[in-house]
Amino acid sequence: MKFLRGISATLLLFLAGTGSLNAEEIGIGVLNGTVATEAAFLNAQPGTLAQEGETWNFITPTTAAKTSATGLKTVRGTATQASISFNNPGYCFSNGTFAADKNRDYLLMDSWAGIRGMENVVISQLPDSMAEYCHVEIYGDCNTTDRDMLYTVNGMVKTIQDRENFSGTFNEGANKVTLRYVPVVNGVITITGNGADSTRSAINAVRLISPAPGIISFTATPPEIMEGSAAGAELSWKTWKCGEVTLSTKDGENIPVTTENGTGAITVNPEQTTTYVLNARGEDGTESAAEVMVTIKKQEPEILIFESDKKRIVPGADEEATLTWSTVKAQNLELTANGKNIAITSENGAGTLRVKPTETTLYTLTLTAADGTQKSKSLIISVLSENTPNVLLFLVDDMGWQDTSVPFYYQNGQPVKTALNNFYKTPSMERLAAQGLKFTNAYSCPVCSPGRTSLMTGKNAARHRVTNWTSPNSPVLNDSNPHVLMQAPQWNMGGMSQQEIPLPRVLQEAGYRTIMVGKAHFAPATERYANPINLGFDVNIGGSSAGQPGSYTPQFGSGVYHVAGLEEYYKYTTTEERKRNFLTNALTQEMKKQIKAAVDEQKPFFAYMAHYAVHQRHDQPDPNGDTEYYQALQPGRTDFEGNVNINQNIGNFATLIQGMDKSLGDLMDYLQELGVADKTLVIFMSDNGGDSPIQQGSSRNMPMVEKVSAIAPLRGRKGNRYEGGTRIPMIVGWAKVNASAPIQQEYPIPQNVANHDIVAIWDIYPTLLSMLKLQVPVDQQVDGEDISPYFKGEASFHRTQKIYHHYPHYHGYGHFYSTYREGDWKVIYDYLDQYPNTDLWTTYNEGYKTAGRFPWKLFNLKDDISESKDQAQDPAQQERLMRMARALMRELHGADAQYPLLKRNGKIIGTAYIRMPDLPDVDSDGDGVPDLIEDANGNGLIDPGETDPDDPSSVVPIQE
Repeated sequence: MKFLRGISATLLLFLAGTGSLNAEEIGIGVLNGTVATEAAFLNAQPGTLAQEGETWNFITPTTAAKTSATGLKTVRGTATQASISFNNPGYCFSNGTFAADKNRDYLLMDSWAGIRGMENVVISQLPDSMAEYCHVEIYGDCNTTDRDMLYTVNGMVKTIQDRENFSGTFNEGANKVTLRYVPVVNGVITITGNGADSTRSAINAVRLISPAPGIISFTATPPEIMEGSAAGAELSWKTWKCGEVTLSTKDGENIPVTTENGTGAITVNPEQTTTYVLNARGEDGTESAAEVMVTIKKQEPEILIFESDKKRIVPGADEEATLTWSTVKAQNLELTANGKNIAITSENGAGTLRVKPTETTLYTLTLTAADGTQKSKSLIISVLSENTPNVLLFLVDDMGWQDTSVPFYYQNGQPVKTALNNFYKTPSMERLAAQGLKFTNAYSCPVCSPGRTSLMTGKNAARHRVTNWTSPNSPVLNDSNPHVLMQAPQWNMGGMSQQEIPLPRVLQEAGYRTIMVGKAHFAPATERYANPINLGFDVNIGGSSAGQPGSYTPQFGSGVYHVAGLEEYYKYTTTEERKRNFLTNALTQEMKKQIKAAVDEQKPFFAYMAHYAVHQRHDQPDPNGDTEYYQALQPGRTDFEGNVNINQNIGNFATLIQGMDKSLGDLMDYLQELGVADKTLVIFMSDNGGDSPIQQGSSRNMPMVEKVSAIAPLRGRKGNRYEGGTRIPMIVGWAKVNASAPIQQEYPIPQNVANHDIVAIWDIYPTLLSMLKLQVPVDQQVDGEDISPYFKGEASFHRTQKIYHHYPHYHGYGHFYSTYREGDWKVIYDYLDQYPNTDLWTTYNEGYKTAGRFPWKLFNLKDDISESKDQAQDPAQQERLMRMARALMRELHGADAQYPLLKRNGKIIGTAYIRMPDLPDVDSDGDGVPDLIEDANGNGLIDPGETDPDDPSSVVPIQE
């Protein structure tokens, strides 16, 4: 059974092969190294792909260069004018393991070229037999495991899921893909690979085959019809060089159809699930057939419509709203308002009701079917008071805790201006901090998509399971440099679950104008939540599946990394155009327009200003920054710690920081101009730890990504298990301080104050709803806490002072870890360290010894903010380590966290569960029974038959 991308029903093709027996074929193989050579190919035994007597064309591509071969021959040895060009592949390599006892297939799979982003392979001047369509086979097996390699060929897409080394057998989707009837454009086939953020797609060999006449596509839209529906399904088809086309059901009923220019369509409305068969006879006498199934779906009890003509009521305006509903198979309908029953009447399951709420009200319609099945839908009509604030949520991408002139580092209660604070220039952040509240212990997630999903859902990443950044194209594991003995679990690679109730949807239903401008990165392009509109945003400008911009300058990149909707800003000639039309400023101007529209409509707004800055790329300075100063940076400066390589990207990065800061100031100024600044809450945050291009040298004991440099005095950076990976700058304040403003009387956010409590990005969800007098939806479980009492200046309030992070992935900046902080203390668990023979080697360092180390680390962040003094094996701290280890394990268990998977010889062999520290003499509760006796299986939980090592009254007797 084969599947064609983009069709909505199964297409089953009955063909003898990819082409007729007389099809013209061109085989092209990649050769690299000294072992895999053309001479070795000719001397080797034939294989199933490279058969005896066939002529293959070989090319040896060069990394980051254009390598071409012309005059390609067919497999029969006939010369053609066809040529192939590998354009700037990112790597070209050979395993060098081809041996004389291997056949030709092994030689073809021994060498490869890798492509991603703008790198591609172009085959041109194809022979006449391939002038319109061509079957394309791509072979890719790079002898590494767990790699998803996407290929796009003239708009058609297929993916290889490489899970093991080549074993001599070709399997569709595992080491080869076949794309049938690829449309040839001006005699050219273009092959591209994964996106620029993903690992490269390997090409070991390509085979082009001239197609026989046949069926190109046969689809049913929609593939499912609800019983009793009058709409039916459209069957459509496209054929090539076929004279006679017939349609029938699989049980033999003929259906008259007309086909013109190879295409046709007909609407069918079967009474039961039916399989349709399309037969086509080619001009050369060949026959082909295809099947689609139209499924009749049983009508379940359902609430089809439950809506209100108004989402917002002005207090005291004596307004009414009309509720409307429509249902099927309802035996009984019940309506409640904030939990209280309201009498309604319905006819055929439908009805309306006029309501006049005096407070924000949750209306819930519940259907009960004859068989007892119940379905419910809810909506909110908000009665928004004068104290309803606007919200500007200003999120920066990859901004570190120290990438600002605002000091977030405190010693003995006093701010410490570090070298980094002196290096960066952020006057708008200083302004917001002076009129607001600065959080010095705010956290997000290690990388972007998890942090953004936590912001939108109120959940810790371990619970929502978007634990890594999502690929822009399609759901993949996304573990860079896959480890040979461990891999990520099957996390939510498709991004945010559609079962979530995102924050903007709640606000939208409450009558807010919800605005999204900038980077989204919630899901791959194939998924619903790739489009922020589907999360509940009324407006989306520039948000897509991309995790970074293709360019900060017009045309703002291309392909999946293109930032769309900014054509107005494409001019880039004059100095003023360069300043106005740089991406950061362009997005700011668009946000201004949308805020003004909300103010003009007299609607409260939730403005999500999610900048692409300051994410890589760092080779494009922001002209709105002090480019002359930063471009004059010289090696040998003393701004940073020793062994830091000063380069121009550091200066460019600093200008991106300035441009972002200018955006913050411009928006605050514009809110004042519109007269709404004193009722607009500004929340400034970053989505994860910093990723500035400041890098110290690495060593075998500490790779550069764990050094204290980029976010000094914090250790580590984006993706890392140390503080630099997850601690973020956060400031909350009113866009303009006005003590007489009603909302500021309720929330008089302290000015120029630093708060040192632990807070998290997932706290924003319940906090905003609390300030807006809205409830967290009943069906939305959140981990975040309402931290709005801080905004009232309540000195006695403290959020629960603990936080955990879980990253079961292999990233260039971090690998397979969980952390837990409680108060000043923090533990880290490294999953790789507990297993033998798992030495870590990456391109980011020179080899990093991990195997056999104690997997737990313990730090006192108050005394050791740089996490340089591991106290995990200090006898004086072992009881603390055991207690905190159990707390972490119980948090992960409560969130139903996923754990890394163990591999051997490329196969999954088990799960790498977290383990308690091997400290058999520790008795945390002093009951005379060691912790590891009470917790016999060492999983940190209290399982049946076990007692609590933290409770002295919970004792199990020691047996002889």
